[in-house]
Amino acid sequence: MDTAIALDSLPDAAASRVRLDARILAARTFPPPPVPPSCPARVTATSVPEVPADALTGALLREAIADCGALLVRGLLPGAHHAPLRAAIDAVLAADGKQGTPWFDPPPSLLEVMPARELATSRAFHRNSGSAMCAEAPAIAEHLLALYGRMGLDDLASQCLDDRPCLSVKKWVLRRSHLAVEEAGWHQDGAFMGAGIQSINLWLPLTDCGADTGAPGLDIIPARIEGLLRDGEGTFDWSVSPAFVKRELPPRQSPRFAAGDALFFDHFFLHRTQYRAHFSRPRYAVETWFFAESRAPANQVPLSWR
Repeated sequence: MDTAIALDSLPDAAASRVRLDARILAARTFPPPPVPPSCPARVTATSVPEVPADALTGALLREAIADCGALLVRGLLPGAHHAPLRAAIDAVLAADGKQGTPWFDPPPSLLEVMPARELATSRAFHRNSGSAMCAEAPAIAEHLLALYGRMGLDDLASQCLDDRPCLSVKKWVLRRSHLAVEEAGWHQDGAFMGAGIQSINLWLPLTDCGADTGAPGLDIIPARIEGLLRDGEGTFDWSVSPAFVKRELPPRQSPRFAAGDALFFDHFFLHRTQYRAHFSRPRYAVETWFFAESRAPANQVPLSWR
């Protein structure tokens, strides 16, 4: 099915801002996730399975994440979307926080749910990383939600999470990697989102990347990890040191991704931006975390998908 939506006919910017604002406010009623008991992480070496997009089902995704921590889906996003979305990311990053619809038009509730200092820190982090929060460009956010719905991702996430899915302001990100690529910390997103959540991440590159493509993909650890790893040697309190990874875990892998492939994984999956001494091309990507409404991390500012 052709799911393309031309970016020259984006949803109305003002209406999108109102809709996204309502989504953020609606999610404030979601219950806090449970706090699980602190237990040592269990690591089971495995391999990340691959399937073509037409074989993807909610049950298959749920089983793959439960058994292997991740699932690589080849050809999930049709090629007609790649260039328009790359152009949208360029426009959002070029706006650089300067008001101007549709590329930067934050919904007013953002300052209610994120204090000004936190919001400024988040924006600076993204600017330095070559990324931007999708929610600050509401017309792009609503465009993507429409696209995700036409692709059946709402039903897929609902089946996998066994709950109504929601998204997150902080963990819905448009990316264009900087060159050169700095060495990023190995991490589990649950280390700063919380271990008691229920999640699926959709990491969706819009350019060929990884392996020897010349554009950075992801370095991953092929293992099902249940719980948070504790290292004490990482650069940040949420990261794991390269020495720990080399000493304690299965050898890393750096898959080759074609534009439109997708890697799904949960908040315990250990990964980092692929690191090598030299890359020649930037990598464009959209990263979207989905959460169960009943177990969404409040510190990541959930937004409703109803």
